[in-house]
Amino acid sequence: MVFHIVISDASAGRVYKLDHNAPMSTWAYALNYTPLRVAWAGSEAVVVFYVLSGFVLALPFARSRGPSWRVFYPRRLIRLYVPAIASLIFAWITTLIVHRRIISGGSPWLNHHASEPTGPMQILLGSSLMAGWGGLNTSLWSLRWEVMFSLLLPIFLILAAWCSRWDLGKAVVVLLFCAAWPLVGWFYPDLVYISVFSLGVLMAYNLDALSNAASRIPPFAWGIVVTASIVLLTNSWIVAGVDLNNPARRAWIAIASIGAAGLVWVAIGCRAARRLLSHRSIAWLGGISFSLYLTQEPVVVGLAFVSGGRIPLWLEVPLAFVAAVLVGWIFYRLVERPSHRFARAWGSKRRSAAAGLQQSSAPSRTAVPMPGSEAT
Repeated sequence: MVFHIVISDASAGRVYKLDHNAPMSTWAYALNYTPLRVAWAGSEAVVVFYVLSGFVLALPFARSRGPSWRVFYPRRLIRLYVPAIASLIFAWITTLIVHRRIISGGSPWLNHHASEPTGPMQILLGSSLMAGWGGLNTSLWSLRWEVMFSLLLPIFLILAAWCSRWDLGKAVVVLLFCAAWPLVGWFYPDLVYISVFSLGVLMAYNLDALSNAASRIPPFAWGIVVTASIVLLTNSWIVAGVDLNNPARRAWIAIASIGAAGLVWVAIGCRAARRLLSHRSIAWLGGISFSLYLTQEPVVVGLAFVSGGRIPLWLEVPLAFVAAVLVGWIFYRLVERPSHRFARAWGSKRRSAAAGLQQSSAPSRTAVPMPGSEAT
């Protein structure tokens, strides 16, 4: 969200387009080309989200059998698609309230939302979550890979469960793919994103080992782990700056994924991090985080067009933050939470139907079992 607020500003637009020629202040330089970039590192935050999502979705299956697939898939797709489609409708409503126009000298990212179509057809096309949302809610590009990962989850689980002594080798293969594909792959470079989920899945299957390793780290050393993870996460800006031809930039996801996995490990194993992330305010933000993710871009874009993209960042960041959190909370209450209830009700109905079918097909007490039926 902070990333979108920053790049909606006219002066920050040059950094977003990697075409920075004007002189920078010391503070601006530090926010771009040092680990302080983590404060508004949008693309890097997506990598953390993918590692965390892979961990969370795989954990029930790693610890036990997990839910049946006939229950998992409907519930998962309902929880993803219903709020996402509602967010497209919400974004379209904001375009009717706030006129979008090309702003001379404005942010390229902001003007993109004025040049792309934003009508009902984009709601229809974007509802697939694969493409077609135009300028309504471009944040959905990252949800596309979440949907694909959810559909392909059984394959990820099979590969993670297969030959556990090779788990480190599997992680190395994933990282090598992330590094090599953008350099040599001519077909769809963004394909590397779905492989990042694998690291989270592997972490779920090695949770005990990760917890044991965390228990041996002294409290002061966690600061070093956090710092190293942030440096790895923001490596492409520190090493390559704005040079698009630098291999370190093109292959940035490989190194950033290690930093993302490190931050997830900190959240799992560091007591201070767990206390912080369990704080009431952080937990509340976590509760509405998906709704906030779905609605923040239309809010940020709408406010930027109202002001012509000229609000000073020191004012725009808190103003847009408060507005986006308020809208996210309302969206959660009106859309996301009811969709969760619907998904749970659907899952309960499918489980009840499956249990009834299993009971009705079970042999009676007087039935003669077939040979080997006990083992089956």
